[in-house]
Amino acid sequence: MPLYEYRCLKCRKRFSRLLAIAQRDAPQACPACGATESKRLVSRVARLRSEDQMLDDLADSLEFAGDPDDPQTMRRFMREMSAAMDEDPYEMEEIFEEELAAESAGDDE
Repeated sequence: MPLYEYRCLKCRKRFSRLLAIAQRDAPQACPACGATESKRLVSRVARLRSEDQMLDDLADSLEFAGDPDDPQTMRRFMREMSAAMDEDPYEMEEIFEEELAAESAGDDE
């Protein structure tokens, strides 16, 4: 059974219902106010992407993000990448800082 979204015309609250297709146009009671005046909405569609697709999208965004040698640009990119990969952004920041420190130490030698 599909999930349908509605907006109550009385209190303007948005709500969802799991209904058979035959029931989708029947008046639905609002869980907030109980009114049966509701309008069916066009639901958002979730697009599942693989890890490779997410990384490709991030790589594409990096091309337009600015100078890849700029630490601020790379920090922002690392935060976006960690958010897209559901990882801890602070952990990625620490890894980035360690890499910068190692590069700086190597340049000083």
